[in-house]
Amino acid sequence: MNIEHDVPLGRLTTVGIGGPARHFARPQSVAELEEALRWAAAEGLDVFTIGLGSNVLVADDGVAALVLRLEGTLAAAETQDGLLVAGGGAANAVCLHRTRAAGLGGFEFACAIPGTVGGGVRMNAGAYGGDWRGILERALVVSAEGSGWRTPDELGLEYRRSALGAGEVVAQAEFRLVPKPPDEIKATVAELQAQRKAAQPTNKRTFGSVFKNPEHELSAGRMLEAVGLKGHRIGGAQISPRHGNFIENAGEARAADALALMAEARRRALEAFGVELVHEVRLVGTLELPPAGETL
Repeated sequence: MNIEHDVPLGRLTTVGIGGPARHFARPQSVAELEEALRWAAAEGLDVFTIGLGSNVLVADDGVAALVLRLEGTLAAAETQDGLLVAGGGAANAVCLHRTRAAGLGGFEFACAIPGTVGGGVRMNAGAYGGDWRGILERALVVSAEGSGWRTPDELGLEYRRSALGAGEVVAQAEFRLVPKPPDEIKATVAELQAQRKAAQPTNKRTFGSVFKNPEHELSAGRMLEAVGLKGHRIGGAQISPRHGNFIENAGEARAADALALMAEARRRALEAFGVELVHEVRLVGTLELPPAGETL
């Protein structure tokens, strides 16, 4: 297992923000992943899996941890007997291509999620009425102590969260899908992608949705639009003029800029609606949001 050091992470994230990983590895198999996790445990290091770099905000000073990017068989995807069998590092777009070719439906909603299978399990990713829990059969979870298969219940999948620990990595997942004509799958995907393109800043550098939708008549995006935050800018980061629940890298943005925008958004939402917004994006490194009523 080759361990690299001081690897810049900004270029590996969709928002283009973040300092270096003190340690970095690209395991190609379950055996290599187990080896990397045992090494991290022996060194007393936290572990973080970066996937395609969406849904993460990495601190400007980087992260003193072992950062993993799953490759090789851990990023492969195939269909068999009505199942999508995919590595934790498999891109959702690749999985969707495999399922469409096999005439298997149910994964179409993932066209709106620019990430990986493993990241989807960790946060129970979802869009347009579908989520991982609804189609996941089981997932192979690896840690320094060993590996084992877990069901959605055992994974603790709930709205945009799971019970996976920091040192646990999804190496593989199996999804139970249903027969569907490829042309119908293609049409559904085209419709969902058109909706996403019309509503979200798909041509900008973002990390995806910032906050979970609260239990309120307004979504997080509508709430932040109502308090006048669309287009609001701090440093090189700005809340998208198109959608209030996205932060764009508008030019040389720092993690500190994005974090300050998140704090201001939480302050205004609490003041206007009495709602404490909870962030969906994973904060990596020395990043921490202040209480909902405070700013940075």
